[in-house]
Amino acid sequence: MTDSPGRSRGSLLVAAGILLSRIAGVIRLVVLGVVLGAGPVTDAFAFAMRLPNVLQNLLGEGSLSASFIPVYARLVEEGRHEEADDLAGAVVAFLALITTAIVVLGVVLARPLVWLFTSWEDDPAQYDLATDLTRITTVGIGFLVISAWCLGILNSHRSFFLSYVAPVIWNAVQIVTLVVVGLLAWGERDVATAVAWAVVVGGLAQVLVQLPRVRRLVPRLRPNLTRTAELRDVGTRFVPAVGARGVVQISSYADLFLAGLLVLGALSWYTFALPLYLLPISLFGFSVAAAELAEMSRTAGGAEAVGARLTPALRQVLVPAGFVTAVFLAAGRPVVDALYGWLSRLFDSGLSDPAQITTIGLVLSAFAIGLPAVMTARVTQNTLYSLGDVRGPARIAVLRLIVSVSVGLILILQLDWLTFDGDDIVRFGDIPHWPPWERVPQERRLDPAGVPHLGVVGLAIGAAVASWVEWFALRRRLRRRFGIAVRSGWERPVAVAGIAAALAMAALGRIGLPSPVDAIAIGLAGIAVYGGGLVIQGVRVPLGRLSSGSTD
Repeated sequence: MTDSPGRSRGSLLVAAGILLSRIAGVIRLVVLGVVLGAGPVTDAFAFAMRLPNVLQNLLGEGSLSASFIPVYARLVEEGRHEEADDLAGAVVAFLALITTAIVVLGVVLARPLVWLFTSWEDDPAQYDLATDLTRITTVGIGFLVISAWCLGILNSHRSFFLSYVAPVIWNAVQIVTLVVVGLLAWGERDVATAVAWAVVVGGLAQVLVQLPRVRRLVPRLRPNLTRTAELRDVGTRFVPAVGARGVVQISSYADLFLAGLLVLGALSWYTFALPLYLLPISLFGFSVAAAELAEMSRTAGGAEAVGARLTPALRQVLVPAGFVTAVFLAAGRPVVDALYGWLSRLFDSGLSDPAQITTIGLVLSAFAIGLPAVMTARVTQNTLYSLGDVRGPARIAVLRLIVSVSVGLILILQLDWLTFDGDDIVRFGDIPHWPPWERVPQERRLDPAGVPHLGVVGLAIGAAVASWVEWFALRRRLRRRFGIAVRSGWERPVAVAGIAAALAMAALGRIGLPSPVDAIAIGLAGIAVYGGGLVIQGVRVPLGRLSSGSTD
């Protein structure tokens, strides 16, 4: 089966927008690493950023994808434009009310939140800084949720690019702020405060750039609180969708809590690895999943017709997933050093410690273990959403949370007894350590020098294991409930090509080329080996037709 015009054009536009926004996000993290480095202040800022991100996913993009887009897209497809406009107005009104209440609560309860999810009460300065930054960033939550509503409107009208490129503005405001305050040589805490306010201003700008387009597509848009049958349908889907997203976000805060058990700097190292891991997921996995959700929601013919779209969608995701996994597994450290290390050394600041670079690289490699599962699971999950099944993914999300926290907790407390002596990994205590719940001594955990320990790698391994559990559970759900087999037919050739590419890149990495030349050379060699491996096995990746109904 060849790619349909809707899928090809839609996913390409989503991918293009995501590529630009994620590149901007990586640049933001690189600049943050150069200006602030890894340490207590960056840990506090990373914590403060988590609440806006959590609530954006909880009330915004994730939940609206499962509830609002399928209903709204169906109304648009059926030509019921007046009802579609009324539904859009009602949804944005209810979202605004809910978000306002949560923002107020977030500002008031910032201090208890920091106490609940960290152990920073032993360091009053760290505790107060995290509280102040959380109060500032919480103000920007409403803008991020409304931006997600704009995305739902635009996607349903096959206008994919703008909504996914809009976060470039959000990132750009923070990048400019970091550069300015860095040149002014502000203190670390003042820098973090300035960037927190930039988060708020950037969120507002992200909404304003999308609103004119939304107004043209929905000319009769009026916020209202009218309860229609369509709104009730959205609400019926929204509640379990929020539950599913809530579990995912609880998992996110569980990571914060677990990282808080480790040495200072652990949350920073985790934060610097995370966007590199999320980039391919968003670019290849989420782009296809987002485009497919709108198209599957329009598809007539039930589960059989929806299932017919699934196999080519999985193939479109699986091929890049195999390559990126090989790169992160074989060359995690060179990639991290090329993005963070050499610039920090150039400016003699930030992430110039080789041990910190190694730690971030190991976190990225651990994440990569679950990368294929995460990317294909996004497509499978949206397939269930398009068929009206929201409760199944919600229950599976609970299972993922349990696995992630259980595995992560076991591993972080064991691996945190591994540290560095120069560039060498050494044991600080017995491995396996007994009792298993014992943490490293407090004087090492609160050491402001930020000597890396490897407990944070256990968080990434826990997430990877949980991703595979989620993938198999989603696959089983789709087969048992709807009779749809989840397979692309390309699993074996992608695995073989990926292993060959990883071996070639690992061998090249041992030559010792200077950064960032080594990362570039490794990447080019990996592309050649991976692409050649696919061709030899007879896999031809269709580029797809670029004609479409998108109006971007």
